[in-house]
Amino acid sequence: MPHVPAHETAPLSPTQQATAEKLIEAALKIPAIRPEPPKSYKDPTPPQPTGAQPVEQDDRRFVPQWAAGVAVAGTGIGLMSVGVGLGAKLFFESVTTEGVVLVGLIVSAPLLLASAVGVALSKVKKAMPPDVTNNFNGPVSIENDNRTSVDNKNEAFSFNRTRIEGER
Repeated sequence: MPHVPAHETAPLSPTQQATAEKLIEAALKIPAIRPEPPKSYKDPTPPQPTGAQPVEQDDRRFVPQWAAGVAVAGTGIGLMSVGVGLGAKLFFESVTTEGVVLVGLIVSAPLLLASAVGVALSKVKKAMPPDVTNNFNGPVSIENDNRTSVDNKNEAFSFNRTRIEGER
C-alpha cells in the first residue's frame, strides 16, 4: 500500500530518485564483521645466544616432618572415609524409615551417656578444693585458734585463725 503524504510534494526528478535509492541501499547494508585483533604475539625470530652460562639453582626446599605427617594422615583419612561412606550407604539402603530412627537412637544413647558422665566429672572436679602444698625449710610452728560463741539471740559466731611461723 503506497504511503499518502500529509501534504502535497513535488515529484522527484530521475537523478534525485536514483540518489535516494542509493542512499537507502547503503543505509540498509549490514557492515562486515571484522575479526578480533590477536590477544597474544609470538616473535618468529630465532633466539640469539648471549654467551651467558647457566647458573646452578640449589633446591633448598624443606618440608617439616609434621607437615609430611599431616599430608599422609589426611590422605589416609580421606581414603578411609570413602570406605566408611560406601558401607553406610549399603547399610542405610537396607534399613526402613523406622529402622533409621532406631539406629539413630542406638547410636545417640551411648554418646549422650558419655557426655553426661563427662559433665558430671567436670562438676565434681570443680567442686573439689585444690591441693595446696607448702614447702618449708627449717623449724615451723602452726597455731590454730578456733572459737565459737553463741549470743543471747541464739546466733552462732565462729572465728578461725591459723598462724604459721617459720622460714619459707
